[in-house]
Amino acid sequence: MKTYTSPQTALGLSVICNLIGHKFRITKKITNHFHEYQCRCCGKQMTEDIYGRLIELTAERKEINSTLHFIFNKKQLQIE
Repeated sequence: MKTYTSPQTALGLSVICNLIGHKFRITKKITNHFHEYQCRCCGKQMTEDIYGRLIELTAERKEINSTLHFIFNKKQLQIE
């Protein structure tokens, strides 16, 4: 789901997130332990690292997550 905001609105929301904090929601379940998150206010995307800390979701990490999701699903089908 893509959302479009004007630069003024995005700037205002990012200031609110910087003061109050982000309100993340899970947008994609990669495995049982890894998820992708997106802020409800500013749209910032995050994922988890191997230690469970939130890190920024870059194009490289998004590709890694999709590969991990594919492998996880394939393994789950073999178990069943």
